[in-house]
Amino acid sequence: MCLCFLIEGMVYGESEGYPSQSGITKDAQAALDHLLQRKDIDTSRIVIFGRSLGGAVGAVLAKNNPDKVSALILENTFTSILDMAGIMLPFLRWFIGGSSAKGPKLLNCVVRSPWSTLDVVAEVKQPILFLSGLQDELVPPSHMRMLYDKAVEHNRNCRFVDFLNGMHMDTWISGGDRYWRTIELFLDQYSPEVQSSDASCTSEIADDGGCSAPFHLKKPKL
Repeated sequence: MCLCFLIEGMVYGESEGYPSQSGITKDAQAALDHLLQRKDIDTSRIVIFGRSLGGAVGAVLAKNNPDKVSALILENTFTSILDMAGIMLPFLRWFIGGSSAKGPKLLNCVVRSPWSTLDVVAEVKQPILFLSGLQDELVPPSHMRMLYDKAVEHNRNCRFVDFLNGMHMDTWISGGDRYWRTIELFLDQYSPEVQSSDASCTSEIADDGGCSAPFHLKKPKL
């Protein structure tokens, strides 16, 4: 069984406050601390899932809590807000950008919430699953590949899976059963519910064949 805990950071949903990297990071930490205090869940199997900006938040939370989070899943996440600024406003690309960008970066100082995910994933010690929609119309799919390449330099437990028709917010729909199967295999490997001597699976996570395991996620009804 998989239990989901959804949070809305400041300004999102009915939450109040002013959006900032510091504030949203504190919200995420407060949510994790709340889970760790609960007695009705297995706190040794907490997995963070973040899409888009949520992935940037999730990466920071995983990095800051290496002994409290068992794994991290990122979907259609950007390398940094600085890099996204150069994409959304191409005429500024030479003057703003993240650690991988070229140019003088003279305008970086005006960005209050840089969310440098590319730098953060290099420090995440937990297993990471990267889910990338190749038709993402907002965040270039190359950002997810760059995040994976950066992470795998320091972390052998990284998996990258792309989905040909996935857009920014519908990869979980267009990915079909393969999307859910990918997550299932990842969770079974790095956050198993029951340890069993004969539950061995060595197949690639992107491969649907060769491994049978209990299915802990249910696809939501549309």
